[in-house]
Amino acid sequence: MPEPYWPKRKGSYTLAAASRNSQFARLRCRYCKIERYYLIADLITVFGNVECDDMLYMRDWRCTSCKERNTLDMQIGDPPAAVRQQIKIRKIDRIEYVRKIIWTDE
Repeated sequence: MPEPYWPKRKGSYTLAAASRNSQFARLRCRYCKIERYYLIADLITVFGNVECDDMLYMRDWRCTSCKERNTLDMQIGDPPAAVRQQIKIRKIDRIEYVRKIIWTDE
């Protein structure tokens, strides 16, 4: 018999709680094995204060190198100092909003 679905508890681990405890989110592609590091504050700007588990499935993220969908794994933590010196952090440069016009004939 399958287990019943239980909704997540109120007060689950959100991006705001992660920004208080650590500084970086590491996204790794399972297909091409590339790693990217993001600031948690930038992820809050883009997605809002959502649960950390749900962030990857909100906007249908793709890997930037292999263009595959649903291959990303996320870990939140503070990397050691030796790793921190070698990584490049992705930051928000700008946010562009696309305005799409749809015409109808009357």
